[in-house]
Formats: sequence, structure tokens, C-alpha cells
Amino acid sequence: MNSRLGAQGLGQQVRRNLVALLSVGFALWLILAPLILLLIFSFRQGNPWQPGSFTLQHYIDAYSSPQAYTMFLNTVVLALASTFLSLSIAVFFAFLTERTDMPFRNVAWGLMLVPMAVPGLLFGVSWTFLLSPKVGLVNVWLRSFLSLFGIAMSEGPLNIFSLWGMVFLEGIRGVTTIFLMIAGAFRAMDPSMEEAARVSGASSRATFFRVSIPLLTPPLFAAGIYSFMSSLESLEIPMIIGFPAGIYVFPTYIFFSVQRFAPPRYGISAALGATYLVVSVILVYWYQRVARETNRFATITGKGYRPRLVHLGKWRYPAFCAFLLYFVLTIALPTFILLWRSLVRFYVIPSWAALAQVSLKQYWDVLNEERVLLALINTVIIGIATATLTMLLSLIVAWVIVRGKSRGRSLLDGLTFLPHSIPGVVIALALIILYLQPPLSYLPIYGTIWFIVLGLAASYIAFGSRTMNGALIQIHRELEEAGQVSGVQWGTILRRIIFPLLLPAFVSGWIWVASHSLRSFSIPLMLGTRTSKVLSVIMWDLWEQGRAGPTAALGVMLIIALAFFTVTGRWLVSLLSRQEE
Repeated sequence: MNSRLGAQGLGQQVRRNLVALLSVGFALWLILAPLILLLIFSFRQGNPWQPGSFTLQHYIDAYSSPQAYTMFLNTVVLALASTFLSLSIAVFFAFLTERTDMPFRNVAWGLMLVPMAVPGLLFGVSWTFLLSPKVGLVNVWLRSFLSLFGIAMSEGPLNIFSLWGMVFLEGIRGVTTIFLMIAGAFRAMDPSMEEAARVSGASSRATFFRVSIPLLTPPLFAAGIYSFMSSLESLEIPMIIGFPAGIYVFPTYIFFSVQRFAPPRYGISAALGATYLVVSVILVYWYQRVARETNRFATITGKGYRPRLVHLGKWRYPAFCAFLLYFVLTIALPTFILLWRSLVRFYVIPSWAALAQVSLKQYWDVLNEERVLLALINTVIIGIATATLTMLLSLIVAWVIVRGKSRGRSLLDGLTFLPHSIPGVVIALALIILYLQPPLSYLPIYGTIWFIVLGLAASYIAFGSRTMNGALIQIHRELEEAGQVSGVQWGTILRRIIFPLLLPAFVSGWIWVASHSLRSFSIPLMLGTRTSKVLSVIMWDLWEQGRAGPTAALGVMLIIALAFFTVTGRWLVSLLSRQEE
């Protein structure tokens, strides 16, 4: 009798939470099924649509090649060095904006967000025009300056087509993300310990490095791991900068193994991807451990808490100039050179005399290409569909993680974060292997824009789930309990009570996912076909064809559209937030 009642109760629970169970199951399918099959296929001969017997040959072939070890070394150096550069700059800027009396701090805060509007592909393209050894604008300026001292050079002195050129670009691109992650920690830290150090005779510099930074070690370490994982999966800069120099990193190596070899080397790529998967699991576990340890270092006090600003004295305005320099390097110079290159048919150094060559012809030529119009439609559909699917799944997954009572919540949380540490090319490769095998090969999805939507949703659910996790924690359980007491079903509670309260966070996450989907590159590049290409892939095609002008023209239009979309979205989020107050 008791077992029958228990079974009935379990059946009622399943029916009541059927939507949640199906949604979580679909989210796990998006993440786990491709990766598990990638791992299995790495031990099998044949190809994805006709796998053969089990073997270790793929691993032997992959790790018997000296090129693989060079690629791994390049990847680690790029990730570590760029993370160190990003973290160093971000800590310096966070300290200036949150803990000093630097002028125009709000302006500086705003400038830190602007670099997010430039896609990585365009950022790399712009710096080829700036630091190309022979015709790069900055190099031309530097040679002119050095000639005043009798130093004659035919090229250089700087060369962006190098591993350290890639480190420089990845490093300054990654500053914004780390800054946003650690600025709050600088703002919230109780300065009483710093004041105690000063009373004991420590200098401001000693206090900063021996008191402030150690107290912020957990959030800084967590931000560093997050940035390291982001650098490991970067494809745009290595494709634009590393490929011409013959420098391969992990994502580019897999891309060319699958897309440029005939026949494609699926087995070796799967073996390398499986190795990377193991590294990703370790990094995610490490990141979660570090993130949980941040509570032990909480230093915010009660009513006596008063942030103390450090007086910079004569260094106030030079400090603000550091922000301006960062803005010039990440936005002003790249945008200027892209705009200039889009307005001249053949590249010439900007000058008053060269203004005679300025025209809008390349914009007209790009807009008249049929494939650009098709790519624009594909990009918009993919952006809207990916953002909607990702945030709906993230909302339900977050509810299960935050409100659920199962012991598997932490495991689910870790699994949804796992895709952030996996390169887009590996996620795309896993999807190719999964959907080329029966019975999924019979689904009419491979090669369509919906295939790209699945890949992007799997990649961005890490961000979406964390956005909704944080927002859902702020809503008290009493609201849901009141609905349950009234006999309202779970779906109705979520739709009528929870979702309206989460709307600002949901819309904010939707905008972030949509804007990143509109400019995404690695997954559409791997999964796209002739009829499902997006604008970022079209720009890469134009660049490979040597059509730098049309590439720049299309890029400028994309940057303007992304900036308008982001600003409008932020305005909408602030409007929704004010309506809730």
C-alpha cells in the first residue's frame, strides 16, 4: 500500500514538473550528448556517418606528431600570457575607478565597456592595418619618428604577425570581462585593514601589494581562471594573426584538420578534442572551488563600513590618461582604420591628399552581393532564436539549481558551466559527429541555420544559467509557496509570478546572448554551409579572398548595428528595472 502511494506521489511530482524535467533533459542533451559521442568516436576508426572498430590509433597519430606539441605550447603560452596581461590591466583600472579620487571615474567606467562592441574578427583585421610590418599605420608613424634620429628602417619595428602579437591583442581584449568581474570586489572591500597597515607605517604601494591584493586573491584567481578558459577557446585572433605567420593553436589546428584536409581528419581532431575536454572539466572544477572560497575572504563590515578613497595627488590626471590610452588602443584606432580602409579602394596611408580617394563604393558593392543579404537574414534569425532558446532553458535550469532539493544540483551547475571552457570548434566538431550518425543523421537539421542555433545555445547556456541563477536567488521562496498553497501548478507559478520578477535579468541576458550570436564566428564557421552562412563568416571569406576593403565596410556596418542594438537593449533593461521599483 505504501509503495503504491509512493509511486502515485512520484507520478504526480513528475507530471507537475514535466516541463522542468524535459527542459533540463534537453539542456543536458545539448551539452553532454555531443561531448560523450566525441569521446567515444575518438577511439573508433572510420568516419562519423560510418564509424568502425575501436582503436587507439587516433591518439597515437595525434601525439606522435611534433606539430601537436608545438600547437599545445603555443596555446598555453597564448592563454597564460594574455590572461596575465588582461588581469594586470584590469586590476589597475578597477583600483583606479573604485578606490581612488581619479577624475571622471564614471566616464572611465563607461569606456571600459565599449570594447565589447568590436567582434574579435574585426579587432584582428583592424590591427593588421595598424601593425603590419610594411604598411601598418603605427609602424609607418614609428619609422617616420625614428628617421628623425637617423634610424632608417624599411619595415617594422613592430610585427603583429607573431605569437606575442596575438598575446597583445588577446590581452587587451580580455580586460573588460575581468574588470567587470573584479570591480565589485574592490568596491565592497572594507578598507580598515588597509588603514591598519598605514598606521603601522606601511607605504601606499606596500599596502596595496601586501594587504589589498592578498585579500582579493579568491575573486582575482577566479577571474584569472575564467579569462584563461576564454583565451583557450579563442579562434578569431589566431585565424587572422596566427595563420599567416604559420602559428597554430588548439582551435585553429582542429578547424584546419576538419575543414581544409581532404578527407577531413575527424579521428585526430576528436582525439585532440577529447584531451581538451578532460582539461576543461578540471578547469571548471577548479573554478567552482575557487569561487566558493570567496566567502571566506569577505571583509565588508556593518554600519561602520566607509570606503576610503586613495588620493592620487599629481597622478590624478595621468591616471585618467591611462584609460584614454586603453580606449585608443581598443576602440579609437581600430575603428578609425577600419572606417578608413572601407572608404578607399586600395590601401593608402591616411593623409589630406588621400581624402580625394574616399568613396562609399565598397559599401554599395557589399550591399549588392546576394550572399550578404542571405547572410544578414541568417544572422538575425540565428541571433533571435539562439537568445530565446538559451534564456528559456537557462531560466528553468536555474530554477532547478536554486530551488531544487536534489543532491545533483551542484553537478548540474557544473555541467551547464562546462561549455564555457570548451572551444567553439570542439563543440561544433562534437555536434558534427553526433548528427552525422544514425538515427540523428535522418533529421533534416544538419547544414541548416538551426544546427548553428543548437551549437550556439550549447555554448552560451553557461552565461545564461549564471545570469538567471543570480537573479533567482534574490526572489524569496515565499512567493512560490503562496502560489503552491493556492493550488497553482508549477508552470503557472513560473509564468505568472517568477518570470515577471525576473524579466529585467532575462532581457539583459537575452540581449547579451543575441549580441554575441550576431557576431559569433567559430561555431558558424564550422557548422555553416553555403546557404547557412552568417555575416562573420562572409567577412572571413572576403578577407581570405584578399578583399580587405569590402571586409572593412561590412565590419563597420556590423559594429554600428551591434552598438545600436546594445544601447537600445540597455535602455530597455533600465526601463524595465524602473518599472519594478
